Amino acid sequence: MTFSKKSFPGVILVVAASSALVFSLQAGASGGHHEGNGKLFRSGLVGNLLTDPPIHTVTRAGAEWVIDKSSVTLSRKGKFDLRVKGLVLASTGTTGTVTTITASFFCAPDSDPVAKFVAGPVPLASDGDARIHQTVTVPSRCLAPVVLVHPNGGATRYIAVSGFTS
Repeated sequence: MTFSKKSFPGVILVVAASSALVFSLQAGASGGHHEGNGKLFRSGLVGNLLTDPPIHTVTRAGAEWVIDKSSVTLSRKGKFDLRVKGLVLASTGTTGTVTTITASFFCAPDSDPVAKFVAGPVPLASDGDARIHQTVTVPSRCLAPVVLVHPNGGATRYIAVSGFTS
């Protein structure tokens, strides 16, 4: 295929317009956000083990907990979303006496015992499912963020923490 010198600017214009259209469609599909869809924090959660250390002066619960599925996110607009499925005691596969959970969001240093915010409480179903969906005030700066999940509103113990197991 050959192009004359007269048609070359038209071809360039068509290519430029097509590129602009593709770019605008991609930006529109992402909502105009940068990668991560405006998320400041995103993590999975793990149940506590009896060997887990205190985190921000909060100690782990006196029994081990496991989680089937989990996620926790914090958006730039302050949308905090925590979801757990199957958050149960490792020994019994039940939630025991835990009927509600709260979540605390901490930033470094670890010696700081004051959470940047606490979300919940929400009910913990008998099968260990729960969701906290709340608008919070986002800290202006946060190093080494961590989320602790507390049983029955008691902020002195955690049953799950942001992180992963391999």
